[in-house]
Amino acid sequence: MNGVFGILLLMMCLVGTTSGQVMSPVQVDLSAIEQEYLPEIRDFDPSQDMISRALREIDSPYYTSKVIVQQESDLTRVAYDESLVKASVVMNGTPFMTFLIRHYKSYEIFWLDDEVFQITNWPGRCLELITIYSVLERQVVYQTGFQHCGD
Repeated sequence: MNGVFGILLLMMCLVGTTSGQVMSPVQVDLSAIEQEYLPEIRDFDPSQDMISRALREIDSPYYTSKVIVQQESDLTRVAYDESLVKASVVMNGTPFMTFLIRHYKSYEIFWLDDEVFQITNWPGRCLELITIYSVLERQVVYQTGFQHCGD
């Protein structure tokens, strides 16, 4: 009887550890990702990018720059494939660029320091895309993606 109980206990432990394991994120090849999932970054255009109606402002640590979120889809009312975030970046009081995030389930924007901010976009439950932008260099300095679920 003890042998059967021991085998059952061993099997329960093995099944419990393998089924409950969390998979480590796997870096994805961005060339395989549809471009519409990555942030679209362009120069600020006053005719298209009115920043007078800010939904939210995200200041850099020393308040020299800010990201102004102008538009954000209500995901309870808008279909996923129509979701859109529109934000502009202002440096020393002057807007200079705008970015759009389309097809998102969730997103996050935050400053890494006074010159660099990060956009993290989740276009799906398992895919995380990260874009790091330098306001001094006025360009993307790093971009990557991670797959958080298995095949």
